[in-house]
Amino acid sequence: MAASATRDQTVSRVLARALEAARAGDTRTAEGLIDQVVNSDAKSGSASRVAQSKLIDAMRKRFGLVNATTTVPPVRTKVSDGSTAPLHGVSVVTCCMNRTENLLKAVPTWLAHKRVSEVVVVDWASTVPVAESLAAAGIRDSRIRVVRVNNEPRWILSFAFNLGFRMARHELILKLDADITLRPDFFDRNKLTGGLFIAGDWQAAAKGQEHINGFFFVHLVDLLRIKGFNEYITTYGWDDDDIYARLTQSGIRRVCVDTESIYHIPHDDAQRLGGAAQAPVNALAQLHNDTLFKIRANRYLAMVMPPWNKDRQFAPFSILQDEGRVATVRRDLSELPHVVSDDIRRDAEFYAALELVSWRAGPQAYHVPKDRFMKLLESKRLDEIGTADIAIAANLRADEDTLDRATSFTESGPPIQPSTRRRRRLYIDAQHGLGNRLRAFASAAAIARRTDREIVLLWTPDHHCDCRFADLFEQDIAVIESPDQVPRSGIRRYSYMEIEPGARKDEPIELNTDDDVLVRSAYVLKHAASVWSDENAELRALRPVTQVAELVASVRVDGCIAAHVRMEAGKGLDHNSYDSVENWSPQSHKEIQFWRAKSNYSAFIRRIDQLFADDPKRCLFLATDLPENYDVFRRYYGERLKYLPRRVFDRSREQLVFALADALLLSRCEMMLGSTWSSFSELAMRMSTRFSKIEMSGKDF
Repeated sequence: MAASATRDQTVSRVLARALEAARAGDTRTAEGLIDQVVNSDAKSGSASRVAQSKLIDAMRKRFGLVNATTTVPPVRTKVSDGSTAPLHGVSVVTCCMNRTENLLKAVPTWLAHKRVSEVVVVDWASTVPVAESLAAAGIRDSRIRVVRVNNEPRWILSFAFNLGFRMARHELILKLDADITLRPDFFDRNKLTGGLFIAGDWQAAAKGQEHINGFFFVHLVDLLRIKGFNEYITTYGWDDDDIYARLTQSGIRRVCVDTESIYHIPHDDAQRLGGAAQAPVNALAQLHNDTLFKIRANRYLAMVMPPWNKDRQFAPFSILQDEGRVATVRRDLSELPHVVSDDIRRDAEFYAALELVSWRAGPQAYHVPKDRFMKLLESKRLDEIGTADIAIAANLRADEDTLDRATSFTESGPPIQPSTRRRRRLYIDAQHGLGNRLRAFASAAAIARRTDREIVLLWTPDHHCDCRFADLFEQDIAVIESPDQVPRSGIRRYSYMEIEPGARKDEPIELNTDDDVLVRSAYVLKHAASVWSDENAELRALRPVTQVAELVASVRVDGCIAAHVRMEAGKGLDHNSYDSVENWSPQSHKEIQFWRAKSNYSAFIRRIDQLFADDPKRCLFLATDLPENYDVFRRYYGERLKYLPRRVFDRSREQLVFALADALLLSRCEMMLGSTWSSFSELAMRMSTRFSKIEMSGKDF
């Protein structure tokens, strides 16, 4: 009885959704929902079934609905969970909804590979069935298998690809978006072995190829063990970051695809998001049209919902017809095992909006009550929301109509601006690695403080520094992560990045202007207000996050000698993308290699031995960039060596958390042996108030 009552409640909810869709004119969704109820295997009581039938008949008559499956007799075979033993070989899995023009270009490049055993194409209710489009284009191959999904009103990547993974029959899965092509030597360049998966990386991609980030090559058993894509995510964004994180957490190592072996066919965000966006009228509409907002919203959603793991269930599908090369399936809407409530989705979008606005207008945005914040977004455009608006909304108490006056639109058009004028801004687009970025920020922050400008830090994670500013420091300053968040007009721009077109390193920064100013730099800015002591004060004012603070607290370095040994990027050690000659001018790269040779660990050991001979009770704190260096120093100095053990030596978030802790620990030692031409050694010096002596490799020892 209890099961029957529960089933009746589920059916009632589905029919209520069908009625709502029909009233909104979405007859396709309404027909699909009704079809699920009519063809459901579960049995309800006779009274309930009669009532449901009457409601369905009334809805079909009132809104002109038809039986959505009259042309496809239901077979009612459930799609399996994919747990059957896979065959040897490679299954390409792709999905599309109406974007067949790119698919028709990509498929031949997949079929050209003999190692491809099958190509599973999930046709997510395309207006023109994919099977027809392939036939019309003359693309015929026995390896192609089309899985046609009926009655889906909108694109849902997680459902579509997870269906494709479950329909795949081979042990290796090559997940390809419909706009990704394979080069002839793809399999020679990308060897998939046990214990790893190969994935795209937007940071390693060439300009314009960032969307290879969604590509991956993985063992089917590893993919199904984490239940594929997170099906709580049903809109654009964060799906690939989420699945890569869960694969890594399951013990599978991520390897970057050879970026020369695949190619993304370019198209705009309107296609990616499912159509051309209308011109946004306010900040709220602007955010909902922003891909970054969608990504951040799904990130929050994934954090709030239960972990997507082996305990979750895939969305259920029934196979209506299977002719071998073409199968027709339908999602069982009445039996969805996992759903995200509207309240949780709205909350995730609110936090994403709050985050993006705080990058523009400062962290005080987090102090604005939700209703006032939403009213502000509905009243102005993003570029019209400044720190004054946030301050008014955050500090408002009894006089609620003050906010109305500050943010409302007048009948004549433009919003009434608050009386407090927004300060002119100095944007610093910090470049390269951690030390370089913090050096450039410190210089800009010192200048901004002396010239009464608002400092805004543009910190974009990339292959030089693959973490967010908030991963390292408490966000007490305005931080943005995308150049798109910088106004396109009313701003004067400078670039110190010498390899970039139009750049002029050390160009004097002119701030006697009403314009905002943006400087793209990895170096100290040329301005009278950029003074060493003031710059260092700005750095010391930054508050490390708890994870960094705990690492620092784990090692006692009182009275220690600090040694920073920087050898990577020297001759023969510049194979990483962030150490490549392409990052600097030939002369600068030549100087880097010269000074790296001077900072070999052997030179440090000779000097440390002299210092230890003078004081046998001294200890050493070491920070270095190569794991073998730690091995050498451990064998040589034993218990006199202190350091932070770590697993990674790259530019990932995990490593950079340790790097910042290293810099802080170095700064707390008694004296320092640094590597010349290293911004990281310079960072430790800038942060220190304790060094009694500093010696540099190649100069002092």
